[in-house]
Amino acid sequence: MSKVLLILWGPFGFRADELAETIGAERLSITVLYGPRYFAPIRYLALFFKTLVILSQRHPDVVYAQNPPVFCPLTCLLYCRIKGARLIIDHHSIWKVKTLGGGPLSKLLGLLEEVAARGAYGNTAPHDYWAEKLRGMGARNVLVVHDFVERNPNSRDEALRRQFASESLIAISSHGGHPLERIEAEAKGVAMDTTVALLMTGPPAKLEARLSSYALPPNVRYLGFLERETYERLKASADFALNITDEPYTLSHVLLEFAASSLPTITSRQRVVEDFFGDALLYTDSSSPAEIAEKVRTFRDASVREDYRMRIERLYDALQARRPEELTRLRALVFAEQDPGRS
Repeated sequence: MSKVLLILWGPFGFRADELAETIGAERLSITVLYGPRYFAPIRYLALFFKTLVILSQRHPDVVYAQNPPVFCPLTCLLYCRIKGARLIIDHHSIWKVKTLGGGPLSKLLGLLEEVAARGAYGNTAPHDYWAEKLRGMGARNVLVVHDFVERNPNSRDEALRRQFASESLIAISSHGGHPLERIEAEAKGVAMDTTVALLMTGPPAKLEARLSSYALPPNVRYLGFLERETYERLKASADFALNITDEPYTLSHVLLEFAASSLPTITSRQRVVEDFFGDALLYTDSSSPAEIAEKVRTFRDASVREDYRMRIERLYDALQARRPEELTRLRALVFAEQDPGRS
């Protein structure tokens, strides 16, 4: 069996966790001066050398590297070319398309992404949109491997609900801290209905400073980054979920978490989300607090929540049914049991 090393430049990544577990890879988060953007030039140079040292020490047969930042797979490509190892890139997103405009820097990074995608033995993506873009770059062996979250085994816990809220309905939202996540709009929307409590979770390093500058309404509470067991129990105990973001082309991992907990969910209307979830979610057409409040009022009706709960459970069952085929194709790509081709 080939020795596989999955590498990402960052402290955490749920998708990386799942992929590593699926293929039995050793997962490494490599970080240097993580955080402020003004450290980026020094950070990427340091990460380049640190990654090469680690690869030289571990001698993997297959390197599975995450993009972005594209400098991570490019560093791994250099190692693989020298040592004869196989490189596979998981494109969590395509950096040029998602975060950059059309200036010189965008064009340069787009070129680097093409070099990496074409040079790798294989490329994986979390949804069809990124896969289309990769094929347009001439990427080899493109596979779509959707995110997946195992079903939440917990059930509604009334004592836990009382611990966090006294309101009759509990909504939950979870964010990573991206600037385009509309956390304040969620808070303002829920504030218009005092029968609903919104419990927000997420990493303090990304959210505390942002939320400290905004006075949360009484029925909106930031809980920090909860321990996994408490977080899972809270998702199973909530009445519905919110995930409002203007982040483009994003199929948020947390939407899969909510689906695994059978949570009716209000989210932003985006092509990649609608393509994946269809009518299983309740969509907003804008990020305005007024529209969010309107959707929250819709979910006050227990029969509506139950309808969306059944929709999301049907979708989850379909995802679960197709999961084995996706994983078989992924293992074939990683371990070169067969050449999956360009499709």
